[in-house]
Amino acid sequence: MNILVTGGAGYLGKYIVTRLRKDGHRVLNYCRDLMQQGTDSEVIPVLGELYDIPRLIQVLKDYQVERIIHTAGQSHPGISVMAPLQTVEANVMGTMGVLEAARLTGVKRVVLFSSEAAYGEHENRPMTLDVPLIPRTPYGVTKAACEMMGRAYNWSFGMDCVSIRCSQVYGPLHVTQEYVRDAIKAGVRGEKYVLPHGRDHKIQMIHVRDAAEVTVQACFAEHINDMAVYNASSGYQPTFGEILEKLGEMIPGFEYEVGDGTVGSEQQGLFDLTETKKDLGYQPQVSLEQGLKEYIDWLRNHDL
Repeated sequence: MNILVTGGAGYLGKYIVTRLRKDGHRVLNYCRDLMQQGTDSEVIPVLGELYDIPRLIQVLKDYQVERIIHTAGQSHPGISVMAPLQTVEANVMGTMGVLEAARLTGVKRVVLFSSEAAYGEHENRPMTLDVPLIPRTPYGVTKAACEMMGRAYNWSFGMDCVSIRCSQVYGPLHVTQEYVRDAIKAGVRGEKYVLPHGRDHKIQMIHVRDAAEVTVQACFAEHINDMAVYNASSGYQPTFGEILEKLGEMIPGFEYEVGDGTVGSEQQGLFDLTETKKDLGYQPQVSLEQGLKEYIDWLRNHDL
């Protein structure tokens, strides 16, 4: 099958492309910078902007694209607070470009990548799909808006969009600021990790391979629920303190000093994966211990 992945050279995009290629699909990496293209000669690099609808339409027609996985955009809640307008332009208007091009060329299935940030603050309740979306950051608002727009395209135009509401992705190749990554980096460098607060912060995690797997499953699922959205996590939600304890067992000599409390971002209950498992066939594969060990080994050899 011919599948276009926006941002296929990005963090999650690389794993998705690799997963699709494993099954023999013809993959196009639609990216704004050809310098970011990967090393797989079988992946077709395509230069273009998300908002350039004529360009997208031409690419979809020329390569007879059958499905789209849309991962490109601004992907950090903290950056959205510093640059809200740019975040809306990248995430909302970029997604609109993808949806319009798909609609005009007859591509029905579009997988959109959402986030736990769309939920907002819901600390003491299970996160089922009917929990109200009350995002607190511009980033979270853009993700909620794109979920709703995908659903609106389904109802209005007979499309088959689906959004993956993903928890915090971690694992090799991650380059932006993230507390688990920063703690591991300090540990493998032999430095003491210090943070004034955050020990009690619950981190709902998903390994990047599991995130890629559930995204690909959504691309090919025969049945999509009426909400056209699914939770995705690895099924565990340790506190940052619990993660630090595990890192202390895995990294000889690792020292840390982290105060009580949270890091300030939204807290939520454990994601309910019932519908994700039922409709998409998803089953998390990477345990927390396995994921942390792999991340430690990778960061020992990649000083990013």
